[in-house]
Amino acid sequence: MNYEIAVLAALIQLEKPTKPSITEKTGISDQRVNLAIKNLRDILDVHISRVGSNKTGFYSIDSWGAFESGRKILRKVRALDLDSYKNNRTVIYDTYRLKKLYSDEVKLNNYRQSLRLEGFHTATDATDLDRLSESERKKLREDIKEKFTHHCPSSSSPA
Repeated sequence: MNYEIAVLAALIQLEKPTKPSITEKTGISDQRVNLAIKNLRDILDVHISRVGSNKTGFYSIDSWGAFESGRKILRKVRALDLDSYKNNRTVIYDTYRLKKLYSDEVKLNNYRQSLRLEGFHTATDATDLDRLSESERKKLREDIKEKFTHHCPSSSSPA
């Protein structure tokens, strides 16, 4: 199952994961990558599709199958150190990153709940955010900061 976890981590961590980029990042052979993707699809029911043509396309995870929403496994594979895996074939998690990802998820859930209690509906679901690349999430974060930095009313102290 180590190969499957490493391939899953590469599918999440790489912006546009292709078979050559997965083999490069993990050090796993093409045949093992094919087998790992097949096992993820068949055994764990993770729906992995190709986006684009066979030559220029990349892999995308559409649903998490046995992992339900995929939040817990997503945190784990984002924290997997692929360079370490490539060198010695052991699954080692960056515990700081794992804790940070969990903390960010808790903060986001708390923020959504507070918005819901105030009567606002959050349009973007967490699973949609998970599908965004790191650069897209960063741009979204900056857009939100920009929007709320300039539109917050200034508070004046009572006289």
